[in-house]
Amino acid sequence: MNLSKSPSECNCKDEIRLQIDEIDKEIIKLFGLRFRYVNEIVKYKNNIESVVAQDRKDHVIKARGEWAEEHGLDKETFEQIYRFLVDHNIGKELEILEKKVKG
Repeated sequence: MNLSKSPSECNCKDEIRLQIDEIDKEIIKLFGLRFRYVNEIVKYKNNIESVVAQDRKDHVIKARGEWAEEHGLDKETFEQIYRFLVDHNIGKELEILEKKVKG
């Protein structure tokens, strides 16, 4: 990511907003890449239990909360974000699995 200024170098709201927009574009790009991996993993899953993978889901959500906290962010907020993301991805994986099973 190529930001033109650090937060402290910005001189007005518009400069800050421009940098935030660039960061958000990169975040969305990375979520897109993450989702492509999610789509691929269904190749290795054969039933609902393997898609839901509750132990993995719990681990991912907890770890992301801890990672957020390590960066000075609110753990619970990021656990909620990842809970939503993982639940959404599980729904998409189930759709893909259903199509795979129906052939």
